[in-house]
Amino acid sequence: MQPALFLNLKSGSFRKIKVGVVRGGTSAERRISLRSGRAVIKALKRCGVPVIAIDPADRSTFLRKRRQVDVLFIALHGNGGEDGVIQRELERRGIPFTGSPSAACHKSFNKHISKRHFERLGVPTPPYAVIDRKNWRTKAANFPVPFFAKPLDGGSSQGVFLVEDFRDSAVKIERSVRRFGRLLIEKRIVGRELTAGLLGDQTLPVVEVRPLRPFYDYKAKYTAGMTVYEVPAKIPQAVAKKIQRIAWRVYRGLGLKGFSRVDVMLDEKNRPYVLEVNSIPGLTEFSLLPKAARAVGIGFEELCLRVIQDALGRTRKK
Repeated sequence: MQPALFLNLKSGSFRKIKVGVVRGGTSAERRISLRSGRAVIKALKRCGVPVIAIDPADRSTFLRKRRQVDVLFIALHGNGGEDGVIQRELERRGIPFTGSPSAACHKSFNKHISKRHFERLGVPTPPYAVIDRKNWRTKAANFPVPFFAKPLDGGSSQGVFLVEDFRDSAVKIERSVRRFGRLLIEKRIVGRELTAGLLGDQTLPVVEVRPLRPFYDYKAKYTAGMTVYEVPAKIPQAVAKKIQRIAWRVYRGLGLKGFSRVDVMLDEKNRPYVLEVNSIPGLTEFSLLPKAARAVGIGFEELCLRVIQDALGRTRKK
């Protein structure tokens, strides 16, 4: 199908397009992606938008279904979705899709690459090192504790753990390095965990995350009642503005589009440190970007339509 003309939220022209919501996939975040996709599909149906679900795990179905739609709403998390792989293929075939281009996804997905870009952009980020199967013992033993160990890619805090004593955690570190090949070790910043969302060219209110666990891990993110959310965060306005400016610098500097979310730690002296950036934020009932959007009167349906509007607007310009 040919791409529809620019989407106009007020005119109802979005009902003239057909959207394929790409969710599922084969990454470790498949279950979360299915939940995000389900939420997007329900929202678009409530708006009267013709929509079909597409799972790239089924290659033959994916190829057939994507030819039936005007635009693809990418709700894939993890490898195959946020790393730029599917975006690169769609760019090559000239198929409109939501969110960021492949190059920006690649920069934001790999934590080591992101860190280097944060430094280039002058964005504060916690001290870090990258360890592998050969150097992990020496580097990790000499890195100041406490620190977090993280896979270089992936999301939803899967595979992330806190190291408070190297000797107590050495076996866990070795197993993780053998599993993932390389890890990012990053100084733990003690303070408040915040996130700043972006929707198109709009910065959203800063959200504070207060997990009822040692840190905001997978269980805290996706288990009801395990985390308290403050929307907007109760921080000085000047600090919130600074975090929003930093998030915007990251968003623009990495070339992100459509929507994104930048995760930040605020230390005890109100100094922000960027942890990572999410090119395809979660869209489940627990997700942070929809919470931030609701705080400024943008419901979930409008959020989804704006993301599609951005994608079709960029297609039209091309």
